[in-house]
Amino acid sequence: MLERFGPNGSEDGLVGPLEPFAREVLAVYRAYWRAALAKPDERAAKEANLLPSLRRLTGRDDVADFDAMEPIVTECLGNAGYYCLQGLTGPLRELMLWTQQDLRSYKVVLPDGEHTTRVFLLDGFAGLGWSDFATCGRRGTGGWATGDALFAVVPRYSGLDGEEFQVSFLGHETQHFADLTRFASMPQWELEYRAKLVELSKARLTRARVLRKLGEDQGDDPASPHAYANKRVLAALARRLHLPEGSNLDEIDVDRLQMEAAAELREDTRRRRATRQASATTARDAQTDQ
Repeated sequence: MLERFGPNGSEDGLVGPLEPFAREVLAVYRAYWRAALAKPDERAAKEANLLPSLRRLTGRDDVADFDAMEPIVTECLGNAGYYCLQGLTGPLRELMLWTQQDLRSYKVVLPDGEHTTRVFLLDGFAGLGWSDFATCGRRGTGGWATGDALFAVVPRYSGLDGEEFQVSFLGHETQHFADLTRFASMPQWELEYRAKLVELSKARLTRARVLRKLGEDQGDDPASPHAYANKRVLAALARRLHLPEGSNLDEIDVDRLQMEAAAELREDTRRRRATRQASATTARDAQTDQ
């Protein structure tokens, strides 16, 4: 941490031997992450400084913003033999680089039913993203969901048959997949809120680990959707269990905790459907009045 973020920290030696373009792109992203994490109040300015670096590397001085730049970077990295993830992950611009991916299908049982999910298993990573960088490898993205498939960061898991992968990845991300289909405009923190309830509704061997992660990372800024959701998941379960906020949920019987987490998710779904139905009724009534 001192080598990376201390007053004399630098990027020297932090980027391993890669294809030259991939190495340079990863280096400028890591310099941006280091600056933005070291001075959160200057995060927007540090992000603005990233774009000129990408223009220089791609030779595209005409590109006006990240929306236009990211497809160009993706193409250049693809030509160098790398897949990548870009965009915003929480408060920072993301870059993950890998060289291998394999497509599989899984059947996943959620509190609201069974889903068949397409999963890309990703491996051969050259860069694991800003959260891995920020924690020196102790925490990081385990995967993500799109409207078409899930993407699993295989090095994050001890095995694909273990509960951590089956619950914290497949369960969590399949709930995202289902919610993106049913509730397309849901804010990111609400997606995380529902997916973390799924984890607690299914976790048994890994329950203590899941609760520890929720407790360690709590916040009140929706721009950090995981921390924002974590705090609200723990508060919602404490209310359902008639406990003071901040109570130690490790002491709750595992079956009861699973039951309450599933019940909270179903109640959240019911509220969303009721709101959507009410909005649709209001829209129909307005059209009738016209």
